[in-house]
Amino acid sequence: MENDETSIRTSAEIAVSPRDAFEYFVDELTWTLDDSGFGFESGPDGRFTRGEYEVGRVTSWNPGEDLEFEWRPAAWEPASTTEITFRFDSIDGGTRITMEHRGLDELIENRPDMVGWFATEVVAPHLVATSPDAFGDWLTDREGRRPTGDAAREEYGDPLYHYPNFRVILEELALGPDDHLLEVGCGGGVLLAKALESGCRASAIDHSPEMVRLAKQTNRDAVETGRLDVREADAEALPFEDGTFSCATMTSVLGHLPNPIEVFSEIHRVLADGGRIVILGSDPELRGTPAAPEPMASRMNFYEKRRTRGLAHEAGFDDSTLFDETWNLTLVTPACRKITFHCSTSRADFFSPGRKDR
Repeated sequence: MENDETSIRTSAEIAVSPRDAFEYFVDELTWTLDDSGFGFESGPDGRFTRGEYEVGRVTSWNPGEDLEFEWRPAAWEPASTTEITFRFDSIDGGTRITMEHRGLDELIENRPDMVGWFATEVVAPHLVATSPDAFGDWLTDREGRRPTGDAAREEYGDPLYHYPNFRVILEELALGPDDHLLEVGCGGGVLLAKALESGCRASAIDHSPEMVRLAKQTNRDAVETGRLDVREADAEALPFEDGTFSCATMTSVLGHLPNPIEVFSEIHRVLADGGRIVILGSDPELRGTPAAPEPMASRMNFYEKRRTRGLAHEAGFDDSTLFDETWNLTLVTPACRKITFHCSTSRADFFSPGRKDR
């Protein structure tokens, strides 16, 4: 070592341009810190906050080249600061992103303690994050349970393999100008856009903040005119009054729900008497197909058609009947709410683009 300063350094080589890497990095950092309770105001005068405490401040901001932060890790010693830099160096075929954190030795003076901090707070979390369970969970969340990132925005902004399902759902809903539709798990808002063509009003929830932003962007005019309300919310605690909606839908969501009965109960609560719902189920034969690949498949719940009906019964729906080969389920409650399930069939081509499976 040229001096006694201790630094933490790590790098990653990624096949994207330095400018794109910078943009993706800042977006992902912002969303992840927000989930952890941090505020990050990006830009040349940006800063990091945790409650009232300013944890850090941007000291250099050169898109596609570098970032530098002044960091204050010790609130009990506010004058003690460290430096964190990120470099975005162009290499053959992509970018090397290098992070370096300097100055921690001023706060951890004992060198064995510094080794301990590095092992427990840097290396161990990395090993855990890249173990099969955690890495599989991260991929599943990012692709399906809580879509996040550039690939998710592209996929859910133009969900090619979902269009046949959307057509079936809209045919079953038979929306009109007097309807108020609820979509649970709206993704990028493409189904909402098609539903709004009927002249109806709509509300939607998703627990991915990125999907909420994308759905609002996809349906900007409807949001601005008050025809559409999109919120980040939990499907087990819908932020709407009893009997608000005339109809509802949920597509490609059922298999990801940890407590489907609670979600069905919430949908039941917010539907008005005589309301209707169309839900795309999760047939076991989808396991391992492009609609439910690993590692997602082993983290999903798959339901036979009659089990899907049973979930609705347990949530309070009654008098169900099963009819026609596409396995629609019509459930009528004592209050005359009509519930129609369009379950995923066992035919693998149900998700094929351009096909209307009716």
